[in-house]
Amino acid sequence: MTAIPKTPHVAVVGGGWAGCTAALTLAEAGVAVTLFEAGRTLGGRARAVELAGRTLDNGQHILLGAYEQCLQLIGNLQSADAPDGLWRLPLALRQPPDFSLACPALPAPLHLLAGLLNAHGLSWREKLVAARWAHTLMNDRADTPAHLSVSELTREQPERVSRLLWHPLCVSALNTPPQAASARVFRDVIRAAFGASRAHSDMLLPRRDLTALLPATAAARVRELGGEVRLACRVSAIEPTAEGVTLATRDAAVPFSHAIVAVAPQHLAALAAPVAELRPLADQLAGYRYEPIATAYVQYDPAFRLSEPVFALADGPAQFVFDRGRSHGQAGLLAFVASAAARLPANWLDAAEAQLRRIADPGPASWRKAIVEKQATYACVPGLPRPAVSTAHPRVFLAGDYTAGPYPATLESATQSGVQSARALLQSL
Repeated sequence: MTAIPKTPHVAVVGGGWAGCTAALTLAEAGVAVTLFEAGRTLGGRARAVELAGRTLDNGQHILLGAYEQCLQLIGNLQSADAPDGLWRLPLALRQPPDFSLACPALPAPLHLLAGLLNAHGLSWREKLVAARWAHTLMNDRADTPAHLSVSELTREQPERVSRLLWHPLCVSALNTPPQAASARVFRDVIRAAFGASRAHSDMLLPRRDLTALLPATAAARVRELGGEVRLACRVSAIEPTAEGVTLATRDAAVPFSHAIVAVAPQHLAALAAPVAELRPLADQLAGYRYEPIATAYVQYDPAFRLSEPVFALADGPAQFVFDRGRSHGQAGLLAFVASAAARLPANWLDAAEAQLRRIADPGPASWRKAIVEKQATYACVPGLPRPAVSTAHPRVFLAGDYTAGPYPATLESATQSGVQSARALLQSL
């Protein structure tokens, strides 16, 4: 076997947003890095897919203005001659004909309070109760009990406010039903979005496919800096050695000084089984549950377009519909999203189209395709233990949206984790 290199050479296992960010951070610090991705496309659970001869995504994502790490990385990697990769929109939740909320251009958190007081579809009493509750949530420094669910947190809110506002926000942000979702994490999301800067609550819609938005450009930069990116190269195990770690692939056993494991938590146990120090961590992650996200792409007449880029949907399986013609130039193509989709009916796409027809009549569909990510995110339940990026093994680090941080499983938590993991490794050298 080739000897472990005396100078650091780091393996990053997993080419999702966390792994690509970790590899980029190391390469920019001058450390030799090799990124391994089992598939042929970078991005992990937020990647481009090819369907019916067109480039789509395996799920429709919204970024928030509060996602500062993610937005900084995307901005830094964007070339001067490339079109803007993100479309920034002031927060507006429009659910015709029942409800709409738009936040005006006021300092935070006044923009949310004003938006609530001017919301359509709520009584004055409901508006005042909601505004008072939101103000308390963002300013009360008392810690939210770890065992509390979002349903319990909002139990004193009027039923219509929870049904039209707080619970849909919970499902879209945490991908977990409100009766099972962590109130503490939901509070942190609300505070981050509405408590500091008005721009933090902005919605940012990708204008390019998710792989092109960050993973592909990060990998290209890693290569420019002398690093290596190996696609379609599955790592089956990580084995500790006296001076580092060895990665087992289909073709060889490859030695490295360190490894950052950036796979989804459900895949970590098998990968790290030979590392005794990681077995307690694997046992901890074995208790995680997962929630699916379903995305359906439906092609209508190319002349059709929604009056807004995105609408919330009521009384059905889908929570949102996005106009890909307005964001991606894919005329007449809509994306329906159903989060926390464990109990979707077989005819859910028919039901989602019926939800849409309460807003607009797009005519008949010419093409439909549903994608279900069965383990899209971990269930963000109360008291869920989330590991640090440093592990009990001094040469093995973690990166992923499940590691300790203020956000649930989002692109921001993935990129934050990638940067933090790389920095922790650099500090150990």
